[in-house]
Amino acid sequence: MPVSDEREDVLLLDVPSTGDYLSVLPTATAAVATRLGFSLDEIEDLRAAVNAAVALLIPTEPGRPRPFRRKASDQPLHCRLAVGEEALQITLIRPKGEPLPDSGSYQWQVLRALTDEVDAHWTAGETTTITISQRRPASEADADTQRHQIY
Repeated sequence: MPVSDEREDVLLLDVPSTGDYLSVLPTATAAVATRLGFSLDEIEDLRAAVNAAVALLIPTEPGRPRPFRRKASDQPLHCRLAVGEEALQITLIRPKGEPLPDSGSYQWQVLRALTDEVDAHWTAGETTTITISQRRPASEADADTQRHQIY
């Protein structure tokens, strides 16, 4: 799902590839989605999708304590949040990344279930990239807020 060429706001984040900093990515995604009028459920879905993408890009290393159990890397994880007229596009890039796990893994199932579109590719010795696209609500009034009322 392309981001519109007419209007594009872009937020770029580079975070260290360690567990204590990776939580910034779903939080930043939630902040942008909130501004765009996504519903609470849609925002939580995007947070979960970003967490799943991070888990695919930075696998766990057995024996490492939390929150540092992700494989340490001297390369930061790059995140690009692009706000277009039609979609929010989240691109996560790991320099010198490894091939992604099998497309039948739990993280892939989460990504496919919670987002409109997911694209991934690996360039040997260069980068591993996951791009998530989610259609924007047409307006704030279109956001599904009725489901979130507390009675």
